[in-house]
Amino acid sequence: MLLTAENRLSQRDLADRVGVSARTIRNYRNRLEALDLVRVDESGYRLALSFRTATERREPVVPTSLEESQTLRDAADALLDILLPADRYGNPDDPIGSVLFWPLDPGRLLDHPRVGLWLQLAAALTATGSPGKNRAVQMGPSLEQQALSQTTP
Repeated sequence: MLLTAENRLSQRDLADRVGVSARTIRNYRNRLEALDLVRVDESGYRLALSFRTATERREPVVPTSLEESQTLRDAADALLDILLPADRYGNPDDPIGSVLFWPLDPGRLLDHPRVGLWLQLAAALTATGSPGKNRAVQMGPSLEQQALSQTTP
């Protein structure tokens, strides 16, 4: 819904358009903000991409992971900071929090039932390599091709 929006949407408007409760929107807000996919302020929610308007096409809006050289570790750090209580986040012996301690290995959580899908998304955004199960997607009509030798001048 946010991908096709041309302006910010209130939480209620977004929930109504998507067909979910406002609580569902609130439940995932912090995760989406941690990965800088959604930006929220007093005017409402917006995707961290330019609206389909002439003004924003001239001044592009993109997620931080695409603007800067953010790593999977940076994304995992932001995500785990909001998902884990402080005693687990700062614990090198915690099964999840330990990925942020030496040796750094946030990739081992890619299949974790609680955070795996979020880290797979972060891996894709930070171009960290293929988390697996990728598929090619073709957008637009199929183009008919013809050999150059068959073209007429």
